[in-house]
Amino acid sequence: MSRSILVIESEPWLAEHYQRTLERRGFAVKCASNAYSAIDSIDSDLPDAVVMNVDISGASSIALLHELQAYTDTGMLPVIVCGRASDVTLDELQPYGVKRLVDSTTMRPDDLVAAVRSVLL
Repeated sequence: MSRSILVIESEPWLAEHYQRTLERRGFAVKCASNAYSAIDSIDSDLPDAVVMNVDISGASSIALLHELQAYTDTGMLPVIVCGRASDVTLDELQPYGVKRLVDSTTMRPDDLVAAVRSVLL
């Protein structure tokens, strides 16, 4: 059985890229373009992990992370944030359940796969 990943990314081309990259490595991937559709997706089918852009449209990414932490089931979800390392640090995001920060300015497809695998161990 493949592990399920929810990708939250407002740029369609980037969401598709993440989805293809992860599906090629055997993950089942759903995409959401904003915080509201992400919550709907999580409510209907809890993923094994979340990959999200730090700059999503709609509610802020921090608001979404705060919402996830507010509930027992979603508070345990490992979250990987993709963003510019100069904008935010892992130390700032860890209280919100973020396990990994991948620098989107330098990341390669294998970096995303490695980050996902590391939080699913």
